[in-house]
Amino acid sequence: MEEAEEEALRSELDRLHRRVEELERRSSRDLATLLGSVLQALPAVVLWFDADLTIRFVSHLMPGLREDDVVGRPALDFIPPEDHPRARETIEAALRTGVVGSYETTGPGPHGTQRRYRVFVSPAPFADGTSGGCFIALDISDIVRRERALAETEQKLRIALASTKLGLWSWDVASGEVLWDERMRQLMGRDEPVDLTRYTELAVHPDDRAAVRRSGQSAVATGRFEPVLHRIIRPDGAVRWLLSLGELERDASGRPVRFTGGNLDVTEQRELEEQLRRAQKMEAVGRLTAGVAHNFNNMLMVVMPSLDLLARVVPDSHATVLDHARDASERAADMVRKLMTFAGQRRRVDPGLCAPGQLARRLTSMCERTFERHITLRCEVADETLRVRAEESDLEQVLMNLLLNARDAVVEAGREAPQIEVSVTRHHDPRVAATDGGVAVSVRDDGAGMSAYARSHAFEPFFTTKPVGRGTGLGLATSYAIVRDLGGLIELDSTPGAGTTVRVLLPASPPAPEPSAVAPAAAVVPAGATVLVIDDEPMIVRLVIESLEELGYRAFGAADRNEAQAVLERQPVEVILLDRSLPGGPGTRLLPSLRAWAPRARIAYFTGQEVAPDERAAVDGVVQKPVSIEELARAVAELARRT
Repeated sequence: MEEAEEEALRSELDRLHRRVEELERRSSRDLATLLGSVLQALPAVVLWFDADLTIRFVSHLMPGLREDDVVGRPALDFIPPEDHPRARETIEAALRTGVVGSYETTGPGPHGTQRRYRVFVSPAPFADGTSGGCFIALDISDIVRRERALAETEQKLRIALASTKLGLWSWDVASGEVLWDERMRQLMGRDEPVDLTRYTELAVHPDDRAAVRRSGQSAVATGRFEPVLHRIIRPDGAVRWLLSLGELERDASGRPVRFTGGNLDVTEQRELEEQLRRAQKMEAVGRLTAGVAHNFNNMLMVVMPSLDLLARVVPDSHATVLDHARDASERAADMVRKLMTFAGQRRRVDPGLCAPGQLARRLTSMCERTFERHITLRCEVADETLRVRAEESDLEQVLMNLLLNARDAVVEAGREAPQIEVSVTRHHDPRVAATDGGVAVSVRDDGAGMSAYARSHAFEPFFTTKPVGRGTGLGLATSYAIVRDLGGLIELDSTPGAGTTVRVLLPASPPAPEPSAVAPAAAVVPAGATVLVIDDEPMIVRLVIESLEELGYRAFGAADRNEAQAVLERQPVEVILLDRSLPGGPGTRLLPSLRAWAPRARIAYFTGQEVAPDERAAVDGVVQKPVSIEELARAVAELARRT
């Protein structure tokens, strides 16, 4: 009985062993099937090689290859020769250490194309214990191409951002994380970024904070980030104009989650726009000033000769009254000349060469003797050879105006030891082009300084911050016009409480050759002659005629073309004084007819305006209004002598 039971147990055990073996074989087959499916599905080529680097298995075959073309061949046959050292090094390290390694290489791809692969190497010994390894080659060509395209896009973006001076920023509302790019850090002058709530208080100019706040509130309310132009104050005190652009991102519930945008530095554009606005305003003021000065000139043309005539007949007891009136008229005439200078209507001459360094030293020395004794004046001339093409009297007027303004500024500031510095240096500012560079004449004071409003109006005629009676407001306006006519620029930099610097930039000129001797002019002898005065102002015509008749001339008047023709058809004349700005058309239009009607007459423009060189060449002279009787007599006598 025991033997029978033992035999039955042995039989059952054998059956169980066979069942286990069958299950193991089926499991191996299933595992092999699964592994084969996985290898086929992987987007990679798997190779199994032995210790001699001979391929024993390959999971994928490229089109055109058979298994016999790959299995049994050295793995290095499928690796470019230039990559052999790197491949061997990676394989040896993986087999030696058991750590997976990798390298990149090129190889054939579908349809004969060359592809880029990242190859992973792992130890994979055979069942008999012999050494072996496994290649897993992953095609990364598309990834490399996308990375290269992304890198090129980023490079183009960096170039574009650098050219636009745009600084990028983002603010995560929930986490409070703020990101700035390097350009944004440079633009703000800060190493650490700040979020939008602190940005307004820390960086934005006080006058622009309300606008920036409104922009942020509008973005949250509407979802649109409207561009906002504003100023910032950097930690170093510099003020820059920025244009902020951005977008607001919201979550599914509509809550703001992120602000993303950029700040564009538009300081240079704002400065150019401000210069253009200033130039347009000054041009408009100049046109208005020219009209006022022209009419004022005509009135003075009546007043000044009238006073000269009265001086010949009034008793000595009234001479003082006339002297006061003539002094006032001369000061009024000087004011008109300044207005005409500002309006670009001053009489230009062909200037010689002026040494600004010598002029600066002379005026500084003179001011040291006349200014308050506690004011320290210094003059520094970097180059004594610097020359500019200008009338010395013009440049002297500019520099004297600046010195007087500096004196008033330091006195007003009430400093114990005020200072005024004058400097003459060479400059190379491209705005004032010259072959030999340029000359910069600067006057700096440590006086009261000027407000932004005063700076913006400083060069306008009649604008002044001085008390009534202490200035006409024409000093800087006249200086501006003179420098403009000389082809230069005048700039003003001032801070309240810190002083003012005015910088005059002029084109430099090379030294001129020594002038040749000039024969003295012949004496002008008054001559009795007939004079025709053509002017639309009846008072001027009447007064000039009376003055000329007093001097022994015969004189007639005309208000327009028809009256002038009628006079010239009745009798010959030797001298014609022609108003350049007749209302029916400029005198230049009448000039050819006058030449035809009176070919022997000498014609002079009788005007208070500037006469261009080409217009001056068309006439025999120019008599500037207003003019005294003595000056009129000399001018008419010279014209009459040349007939």
